[in-house]
Amino acid sequence: MFDFGTLSSQMVQELSSLIDKNVIVTDKNGFIIASTDSSRLNTYHEGAANSMKNQQEIHMNKEMCERLRGVRPGIVMPIIVSGTPIGVLGITGKPAEVDKYAKLVRKVAELFITESISKQEKERGIREIEFFFFDLVTTDSSIEVIEDRARMINIDSSLYKRIVVIKMYQQLEIMDVENLLRVQTLHPELKIIRWGMEKLVLLVPEITKEKLLNDLQSLLVKMQKKAKQKLPIGIGNVNHFYELKESFRQAETALAVSERQERIVFEEDLKLELLYYSIPEEVQKEFLRRTIEPLMKEEDLMLSLETWVQKKNSIQEVADGLHIHKNTLIYRLNKIQSILSVNLHDTNDLVILHTAIRLYRKK
Repeated sequence: MFDFGTLSSQMVQELSSLIDKNVIVTDKNGFIIASTDSSRLNTYHEGAANSMKNQQEIHMNKEMCERLRGVRPGIVMPIIVSGTPIGVLGITGKPAEVDKYAKLVRKVAELFITESISKQEKERGIREIEFFFFDLVTTDSSIEVIEDRARMINIDSSLYKRIVVIKMYQQLEIMDVENLLRVQTLHPELKIIRWGMEKLVLLVPEITKEKLLNDLQSLLVKMQKKAKQKLPIGIGNVNHFYELKESFRQAETALAVSERQERIVFEEDLKLELLYYSIPEEVQKEFLRRTIEPLMKEEDLMLSLETWVQKKNSIQEVADGLHIHKNTLIYRLNKIQSILSVNLHDTNDLVILHTAIRLYRKK
């Protein structure tokens, strides 16, 4: 249920900017919960209580002000939303003067409340999907439990097949999610979920890989324009709804690659990267320690080794590629062989070095 007290304060501020009159809002019992005159807060307004009870507009004249508690000249009228009175709105002033505002003010108030309730319902819907997805990928709930929860929040589990993860580098508000849902063209039933402090997860219905890529690129242009930086995107494989935990894991792997390669990455397209990003961090460090760690602070040697491993053409061609003299390259290669105890003409050593460099660069 919405917070009528907070909403009333916002509504009074809005109305006071439209008309040059004091405005109050009371709860169902006639107590003032919002007012342009702060001294009236939490006081009893008997006229408002009568208006609520009889569900009718009442003009507070001089005689009523003397007879009823907490009343000033003006008009009070019930606020009715979806056929239900939820409080009372009052405008202070001579009834004949404020009468011309009455219908407009009540209409604005009811529209304000209706829109606020609608907004809160949308926000609640987004949060429910976020909680559901969190459980979907972090717990081992049975298919029956997943189905029941999906039905409760009106998610058709037969639609969704793939996960996309976008790194935003900032925390988004629900309004930002709603805006993205309005501008996206991937699918009308796409779900967008805030994940952690700086990621978005897209719960994607079954669409072709080509359409997914094209529409993500279009969406990315809009998002990057606002973010003012490139945003990595990783895409998991197509899976059954109950196996989207695996698609999410794959999307996270693809995201790590995307962050370094600055392109949209499908996990299904990864080859060596798939191995690199599945190796535990401590194993990676140990492998690098046993292979190329002595060169990591020698950028000239590292670049020469990397170019040699990648091209391995003639000495002259590699030297030209590095813009150095042939003899300088020969000196560097000999030094690398000495430091690492390897043979740069041995296929086995080259494979190991290539793997180490790729792992180090993670490209």
